[in-house]
Amino acid sequence: MKQAILILGYKDINNLIRIIHYFDDNFKFYIHIDKKSKADLSKLYTIKNKSINIYRKYVVNWGGVFFMKVALFLVKKALENDNNKYFHLISEQDFPIKPLDYFYDLARENKNYLAFEKLPRKVWDGNGGLDRVHYYHFNDIFNARKYGRGKLLNLLVHFQKKMNITRPYGEHLPQLYGGSMWWSLTREVLLYVIKESENNSFLINRLNHTLLPDEIYFQTILVNSPYLKDIINDNLRYIDWTYRGGSRPAFLDMSDYNKLITSNKIFARKFNENSQVLINKLCGIIKK
Repeated sequence: MKQAILILGYKDINNLIRIIHYFDDNFKFYIHIDKKSKADLSKLYTIKNKSINIYRKYVVNWGGVFFMKVALFLVKKALENDNNKYFHLISEQDFPIKPLDYFYDLARENKNYLAFEKLPRKVWDGNGGLDRVHYYHFNDIFNARKYGRGKLLNLLVHFQKKMNITRPYGEHLPQLYGGSMWWSLTREVLLYVIKESENNSFLINRLNHTLLPDEIYFQTILVNSPYLKDIINDNLRYIDWTYRGGSRPAFLDMSDYNKLITSNKIFARKFNENSQVLINKLCGIIKK
């Protein structure tokens, strides 16, 4: 049984390579690199004896709709191979924290793991996340990671609120659910997501100019589907949502080691170059 690792990448090519080398020949890799990335990909293209597919289709800005579209694109590509039976969506800043045998067992169990909660969510800013869909967000036009652009995007939303400009909700819009965009799902469930996406494009179109629609789309499709009973409300990702190391979620380091090895999760995030000591120690345990 083959498993597909779908990866959203931008610049951390070294960690992408670490992820690829962690897994064996039973795993195929489908990697999308942001078109605006200037990273040197030559090391990726020279990896031998691994099934690696690299794409550069979309410019991806934080908070924009193309995170969601990249995920759907990678799913479609991975489904083209009938041998792929189980699928994991991760980013270049993730790393596995369980032995390979654990992944084999997970695939044999053929269960679906996706974190979801009905909107509004108390833990989400902006009216429990409803501001994401009630106002126009232009993250695909303005890169919020560039200096001053984030402030501009916030001002545009503030202006809409001041002027009582709200987007029509739409009678065809289903109950919305949200959660982390990272998941581990079966072939059957993902075939359903793609079929719904192609046959009913209303939700995709409505999520244009929505903030972080990648944290809404898969949840809304699947929780409103006949597959709800087959979904475990857990994404199997260890994430520390505190602000640390200049990031929220936190960049992980050796202080997280004991939490990671005792966790029931299969991936953790976020890692960067300062996490190398932690990754090395994890590999010393999980690859034995």
